[in-house]
Amino acid sequence: MWKSGNSACGLLTCVLALAGLVGGYSTALGAEKDADWPADVANYKAVAPGEHPRLLFRKTDVPALREKAKTAEGQAITKRLRATLNGSDGESIPTAFNGSGHAYQGNKATESEDANADNGKTNSNKNVGKSIEMPLGAFTISHAAGFGLLYQLTGEKKYADLGRQCFEMSMKGVRDRDDRYSFRTPGGSLRCGPSLGWSALGYDLCYDGWDPEFREKVAAEFSKYNEGPHCSIEECILGKRQKPGSNHWGMEVGGSAMAMLGILNDPGCDMKKFSPLFEASQQIMVRNMTEGFGDGGFFPEGDGTGSMSSHIVFLPALQAWRNAAGKDFITPRPNAQWMANKWFLLTQSNKGKPIFQPQRGAYAHNIWARDGLSGGGYFSIGLGVAANDQVKAGILGYYDHFGFADVDAKAGTPFDTPSPYPHHSILAFVNWPIGMEAKSLNDAIPHAVHDDRWGFYAWRNKYQDNSDVIISILTKSTKGNYGCKGELTLSILTGGKSSKWGTIRGFTGDFAPAASGSTVLTTGDGSCLAIDFSGASGSGAMLVMTGQGAGKGDVVEAGANKFTFLFPGGAPTAKPAVDGNKVKVGDQNVSFDGKKIVLERM
Repeated sequence: MWKSGNSACGLLTCVLALAGLVGGYSTALGAEKDADWPADVANYKAVAPGEHPRLLFRKTDVPALREKAKTAEGQAITKRLRATLNGSDGESIPTAFNGSGHAYQGNKATESEDANADNGKTNSNKNVGKSIEMPLGAFTISHAAGFGLLYQLTGEKKYADLGRQCFEMSMKGVRDRDDRYSFRTPGGSLRCGPSLGWSALGYDLCYDGWDPEFREKVAAEFSKYNEGPHCSIEECILGKRQKPGSNHWGMEVGGSAMAMLGILNDPGCDMKKFSPLFEASQQIMVRNMTEGFGDGGFFPEGDGTGSMSSHIVFLPALQAWRNAAGKDFITPRPNAQWMANKWFLLTQSNKGKPIFQPQRGAYAHNIWARDGLSGGGYFSIGLGVAANDQVKAGILGYYDHFGFADVDAKAGTPFDTPSPYPHHSILAFVNWPIGMEAKSLNDAIPHAVHDDRWGFYAWRNKYQDNSDVIISILTKSTKGNYGCKGELTLSILTGGKSSKWGTIRGFTGDFAPAASGSTVLTTGDGSCLAIDFSGASGSGAMLVMTGQGAGKGDVVEAGANKFTFLFPGGAPTAKPAVDGNKVKVGDQNVSFDGKKIVLERM
């Protein structure tokens, strides 16, 4: 186990201008401010027409995945996958369906041996209530995909046949366990995108097991897809409904992009329609990561809404871009990486129970809601967009060390699979680096981040336990449809509790943290803040402020300067002591050069 330590031309013009806002992520990750975005994947072999699978993995990956399925870890994940497919062994189509007739009616559980008979709208005496939680194994938009993975891992056509039955149900209108999602008449473009994307994964994984006539029929269904206002595939790809910064948008554009990538050049695909959409969609992906999210992963509507726009389907769509089109949106810039990794940076855990404070913006119920679509798959999806093996090992370490692995194992939902959706088990199976040594995130991702589009700053001193210190502030108000109010004080999370400190009227100057996360910044009122994670003071975290913005703490005057100290990382063994014009705290010397605080050891 690891040990902790500190260590269109107008649209294109807009995209390029916004790309100038993007900062570097970490030299260790190879991100460059001016790197091409998306980058071409090195030595990429283009997908041939009719070649499948292609979205989450390629045909050449199948032998290794079959070996993976033989491991104890692979068997545990596929066992969970099977349970999500029919509540037991995954050897038959589900028996539980949503009898709701349309979106937002309220989930109505029903059992039927022939859900096709009435398009899944059964409201018989088996209806057990309204707006209930559907049982495990109830039909979903990713059931065809779940059977498709079993087909890929076993080569047994019966699973492709089961996937076909599920897809036929979807085409006839059988709704998801959450009635807002459906291949037919989804609840608006925000539900349409994921319905398209995860249905397309089913087509992708079952393709070789279907006869040519049926797969061409399905490709044509995607190609001409139009389920009402703002719910055509082309409208969703172009993001015609809503805009970046709305939680709807990432779902809308991400899922439709995945569907497009799944059918490109296949029989039944209208390439006259999709060739220009393929180019436009790349610009749309960038817009979601620059106008919606910023380079530090912050979302203007807040955290719970942001998880919808990133994790429901958008980040997996970036994985599909890499596999199916050879386009890398992940490593050239920090944006996608922080969309995934900010959840680890900002979260403490009490034996696998996440502690995320403060919860900014709307839909806080989605934050770390691991049992559904919104807020599920933070680990499995994060692994799929990790910049390199060092980050993957760090995510594994976080999952193991902070209790998530134990909680999931005890619940029978191993490797980040508590969600009842089959695609979450698929993502876990495909993306989990079985056999990789788990390590700490300490040296894998930066300890400090600044989202310069939205004025968000965050720091973490280490990844060890609940004594870790997490500091954050949103320095200006943000707005999508919902919004977040700007803050004038730092939020400090440690010991599972959140507190406030100081008055911060924005920051000025460059954001240039040390590797430890230690940072010195001046504020809009002329105050100065220093965050010291070096450990030189004898405390895991030391905050120092000068000027009128200083909060309550230990006040020490040295020369003409007054310093206020706070030690959220625990009191140092030696108290701050005046040493001429400096203040000595352990092995750290603090001074003021006339403009800003100087930490002798960063």
